[in-house]
Amino acid sequence: MGSKTQDDIEQDLRGVIAEIFPAQQVELTTETPLFNGGLSLNSTQMIELTLAFETFYDIELEPEMLTVENFATLGSLSGLLLDLLEDEVSAV
Repeated sequence: MGSKTQDDIEQDLRGVIAEIFPAQQVELTTETPLFNGGLSLNSTQMIELTLAFETFYDIELEPEMLTVENFATLGSLSGLLLDLLEDEVSAV
């Protein structure tokens, strides 16, 4: 997949979020909370978002990765995905 930076992944996530939650009018920065404030996602929307970026990147998150910490902000989620994508590249 080539090497993406965390900024690239944040941009990808902004696009995915805009596509699946078109009514969201929140400026998404690295520090934007995905739950309480910010996007204010609920658990169903978190699943939608997870499925969308799993499809986008052709990866699968392990259930133990679905934590409040990993999904706290756009930055924490992009950091998780960066680690996963780097693991995929190094595994090839």
